[in-house]
Order: sequence, then structure tokens, then C-alpha cells
Amino acid sequence: MRSAALHGLSLSLARQPRLVAFSRSLVRGLPPRDRLARIAAVFTFVSQAVDLRMATGVADPSLTALMKIAGPDQSAALVLCAMLKALGERARVERTRELAFVRVDVDLRDVARLPPHTLLMVSRGVPRYSLPLDARRARNPLGFLPRDVREALARRRGLAAASFTAA
Repeated sequence: MRSAALHGLSLSLARQPRLVAFSRSLVRGLPPRDRLARIAAVFTFVSQAVDLRMATGVADPSLTALMKIAGPDQSAALVLCAMLKALGERARVERTRELAFVRVDVDLRDVARLPPHTLLMVSRGVPRYSLPLDARRARNPLGFLPRDVREALARRRGLAAASFTAA
């Protein structure tokens, strides 16, 4: 499925009242202004759910339908993006030949709070900082993409090879 189609599907999901309510319930106990905590909570939930589905082979019927539409590797990115959008985050599904992931914008003041292993995506021109999220497995850390994906993104127009630097 193409990136634009994944993005459109994530927008449709993000507008579903049940998904909005569920996403809000996940972050209810977190400080309202702590964007990184909200992003981390949703990322952790989605990646743990993916691992549980893989371990048990059991998935909610609606998730099974999404996996049929988007494919098993892209469905995690789709759900993660939709949940982040439902919370008002600036998120987008990005796709390379290697995988689909979520790119969520973070403010400069959030950058200093990111873990040291975090790899930021910085656009050229007016600096825009994005945190890449790969929710295919719970063991994938926040802000980390495999080397082949980082290299593919570095070759894209608008992203410099130096865009991936430790925070």
C-alpha cells in the first residue's frame, strides 16, 4: 500500500470516536503537556499489542481486517499513526521499500528529553524535527530505525545524511 493511502487510512481511523476515546484513556494519567510521555505510551501499547498478537496468534477482528488491508508489517504503523493523530499529534505514516513506520513531529524543547540512542529526522530548510517510530516489535526502542532504512531515507530528497544524529 502506498504512503498516501496509508496516511489517508490513518486519518479515517483517527476520526473514529471509539479510537479517540481509547487513545485518550491510554494517556489519561499522564501530565497533559508531556507530549513525549503520550507518544511513548501509545508507541509502547501498539508495539506490545503487536508482540502479543505474534506470540498468541490471536488478534481482534478489527485488527485482522486492518492486517488484510494494509499488510502485517504496515498495520502497526497504521494503528500507531491513527492513535497519535487521535491525540492531536502531528504524525504521518512513512514507507520505504524496507518497512512502514510513523514519523511524528517533535518540538525543539522535546529533543533534549529524548533518550541518547534516539535518531532524529531533520528536514532541510526550516528545521523540522521528527521522531521515527517502528512499532513492529516491542523490543524496538523509541526513535530507532534499522540501518538500511536510515540509509534509504538519507538518500531521499529533503533529508540529509546528517539528519540522523543522536539527540
